[in-house]
This record gives sequence, C-alpha cells and structure tokens, in this order.
Amino acid sequence: MKTLNIQNIIVPIDFSKMSMQAIQIAKQLARRFDGSIHLAHVRHLNYATDFVAPAPPIVPFSPMNYEQNAEQTALKELKRMATECGVSSANCDVLGGAPPFDEICRLAQTIQADLVVMPTHGRTGLKHVFLGSTAERIVQHSSCPVLVTRGNVFQANNSSRFRIKTILVPVDFSNCSREGLLYAIRFAHEFSAKIILLHATYLGYIYSSEDTALYDIPGLKKAARKKAERRMRELVRSVNFAGVKFETVFTEGSPVFDICAYAKDHDVDLIITSTHGLTGFTHVLIGSIAEHVVRHAPCSVLVVPSHLHIRAANLVKSGATKAGTLVRWPQSLGTPRGNPLTRKDRKLAVHTFPERRKTNKFRESHSSR
Repeated sequence: MKTLNIQNIIVPIDFSKMSMQAIQIAKQLARRFDGSIHLAHVRHLNYATDFVAPAPPIVPFSPMNYEQNAEQTALKELKRMATECGVSSANCDVLGGAPPFDEICRLAQTIQADLVVMPTHGRTGLKHVFLGSTAERIVQHSSCPVLVTRGNVFQANNSSRFRIKTILVPVDFSNCSREGLLYAIRFAHEFSAKIILLHATYLGYIYSSEDTALYDIPGLKKAARKKAERRMRELVRSVNFAGVKFETVFTEGSPVFDICAYAKDHDVDLIITSTHGLTGFTHVLIGSIAEHVVRHAPCSVLVVPSHLHIRAANLVKSGATKAGTLVRWPQSLGTPRGNPLTRKDRKLAVHTFPERRKTNKFRESHSSR
C-alpha cells in the first residue's frame, strides 16, 4: 500500500479566528508528516467603497500606489500572524486579481500542494445563494485534497497524537468513490483509525412519481439493498485495507442527510469523500454530494478531487498559470507517456478546472467586488 505523503500544505487566511484554528491544525499535520505550511491571503478590492472619498487636491493620488501599499500591509499582517502561530514567514503569499477560490487553486498547482486546510463560514439561506462559500468552490476546483475543518477533532492531546478514531467514507461504487476510499485507507492507516463504509440506497425517483401506487416499494427496496450488499462485497474484496479495521453500513434515505445524520449520531471524527466532477447543467440541477456534505456535516470533511489528471495535463499543455509561472507535472501522477487524455477527458478539459459551472460565472465574478 502506498503511504500517505503530505509535504506542502496551503492554509487560506482571511485573518478570522477560524483561520487561526486552521493554522493550528495544519501545524499538527505538518509536524506529523514533516511537511511545510504556506499561508495565502487573497485581497478583495472594493472600489465602490475604497475610492468613495476623493483625495485632497493638494495630495496626488495613484490607484497603483494604493494597491501596492494595501498589498504590503496585508503581507506584513500575514507574516505577523505566521510568527505568532509559529509558522515560517517565508511561505506567505498575498494574492489578488481573481476570485479567492481561483487564486488558491492556482497556487496549489504551482507549488504542487498535497493538501488545503481551511474552515467554512457556513453561510445559509439567501446569503449563501448570492455569495456561496469559498470552501465549497475550492472543493469544486482544487487539484489536491481539501480538508474543511470543524470542531476540535484534530486538537492534539497530551501525547501529541491526533484523536481520529472513526472515519466515515460514503461510497456509491463508482471509480471516484473508490479513489476516495483508497485515500481514506491510507489516512486511516496513518492514524490507526477505523473506517465505516456507508452506502445510501435512495429510491428518490419512486417518491417523485405521481403513480406511486404502481410500484412495489418494499420489493424495490429489498432488491436495491440486495444489489448494494453484493456490490459492497465486491468492493471490499477488490481493495487492500492493509490491516485497517472497517465495517459497512446501508441506509435508505437521501445520501447527504444520511451521511450527516450518521456522522452526528455515531460521533464520527472525520468524513472522507470524493467529488464526481459533474459539469454544466447536470451540476446546476443536482449539485455535488461532496459540496452539500461540506456545508452540513457536523464534523471535519476531507474531500478528494476527481479528474486530477485532466487538470494537471491541461495546465502542463498551457505551460503556465495565470501569473505566468511554469507548472510541472505532479510526481504523484507518474511520467506522462504520449497523450494522457482520453476523448472523454479532452471533452471535460475545456477549462483549467473541469468542474467550473458556466451558470455560476455571475456569482464568481461578483464575489470579489
């Protein structure tokens, strides 16, 4: 089994209290894996408020100097926070010019980050519809795993060991969920944790039909459960758990609700799930289970991205990021031979980040203004 290797950790900083907690969690992970921490702050330029009062006629005003001073101030504050938290101030970056999620994801590609550690502000209702969540967008677009922190699960005790005893891994028997399970096994092996495989046999199409009486609902549930148990046995036999203890759980409700409810009722310490990379109108209609779990889970969530090779190959092909920095092929993907993309992959690789939603452009373009 391939061991878990986390060398470069990115912590997005907005100078909030939750950001400080994320730094402490990243420090513990970096200490365990002998890795380094990169602090990143994305500046917002609100021209409507910053320039509402004109400068006195005697004093010349330059927007360029204003931005440079603001960047220097933010960098100074970021380094001060790094020093207070015991993190090297040499790995501090102040980014700008694009929405925060875009800048963070590009930085992760540039430095070949292994993990992004960040909190979520948990916006709800109409505010969430218009502003969204930076954590959710990074989950959508990141080319490396993202740990969205909640609670004090990762706080070290007197013996400086993480208190991770139970890891919940939702599976739907797809290749994406299989990759998430393999990552979870490596993570559980490192922390001597137990894995719970959860599959929700949700028959939502039945309850959305007007002719519900035509269906033998108990019979369909029984058949779905039997099929799920068979596929779960096949999955378990095909995966090397390397001595990690595990158990399987089956539910019949909505996947997001059952995942979050089970995590709350059984004191789960961490949820490790994968993204499926839904694109276009499909993503708009049903969204992503990973995004919903990040929003509603009672514990920390670690999201393993899908289509990593598509994103990496697309950046390698372009040869540079937005800032013109050369991006190398990640070592974890091995040496590329010939054309690493299939026809389906090339269709998905329209953007640097294939899960980018076209209908989300308005929200993304206005989030930094």
